[in-house]
Amino acid sequence: MARPPKAAPAPVLPSSPAAALAAYGRVEPKLLALGPEDLVTVYVEVPRAVSSVLSALPHLRELREEIVRDLPNHPIEMLDELEDYALAAWYADLLYSTPANELDTKKLTDEAGTLREGLLVAAEALAYRDLLDKQRVADIRKGKGHMDLASDLIALAELFRGSWDKVRAKTAVEDQELERAADLGVRLLAALASKPGKGSSAAPKITDAADRRARAISLVAKAYEECRRAVAYLRWHDGGDGELAPSLLQKPRGRRPNAEKAAAAAAASGAPSEASAKLPAGEASAATDEASANANGALASSEPANDAAPIASA
Repeated sequence: MARPPKAAPAPVLPSSPAAALAAYGRVEPKLLALGPEDLVTVYVEVPRAVSSVLSALPHLRELREEIVRDLPNHPIEMLDELEDYALAAWYADLLYSTPANELDTKKLTDEAGTLREGLLVAAEALAYRDLLDKQRVADIRKGKGHMDLASDLIALAELFRGSWDKVRAKTAVEDQELERAADLGVRLLAALASKPGKGSSAAPKITDAADRRARAISLVAKAYEECRRAVAYLRWHDGGDGELAPSLLQKPRGRRPNAEKAAAAAAASGAPSEASAKLPAGEASAATDEASANANGALASSEPANDAAPIASA
């Protein structure tokens, strides 16, 4: 019985940079424990990989009881901690991808301090009228130091967003200020994390951004693969892992279906097609060779035609 086509879950990305930072803090001891032999090659961009994992989580959690019951030797902690792994990978990728010219701590803190104070004054006025949570606003006001400054901006953006429909007509705060607060808070966290000894103990202990990112994406990719294996076993007769995204460790195929069909037609007629002529030389040749092999009854190789550049590898 042929498996049904894989569903395409709606993209999901982390909504809270503060939650991603906290998740990274919980996960970092495991990242520190990884050796070179534990790293894997991942061919999916980190934001896309994180989105795939977060999109799959509700389905995986629905199957947790079955996994525990029917697969007693399955490392269930990989499912239980998968969200933390994904958020940690997203945070590590953020630190890796933030340009050096956006990591000027002094410039960021100057802007952040002004923006924080303006948002706090507005939040306190709304809290006074019971339109925002008074305790949350008071806790943000207590923040001290650069790390708290970054976290406060993120928290303020989330606080306003959570009640935006109720408060937007009653405050001078604008949408773009909230967007800037969330972005600035994240960039300030990245700047502080990039400077060992600065900020607070929340800054990552792994100071090399590329190494941190490689470890984090390896951890989430291997855990997700274990979860996919469990689902494939439990749902084999119903289409296996059809509701999940492909493995993060799977090499993507580089050929385009329409181009392959055109190449096949050209091989049958003995003349190059217009579509294959538009392909890069190596790609057109590979497509034509495969079409010829198939026409002669040979099986096409299951190995992809070209390898994407790996995101992380041992």
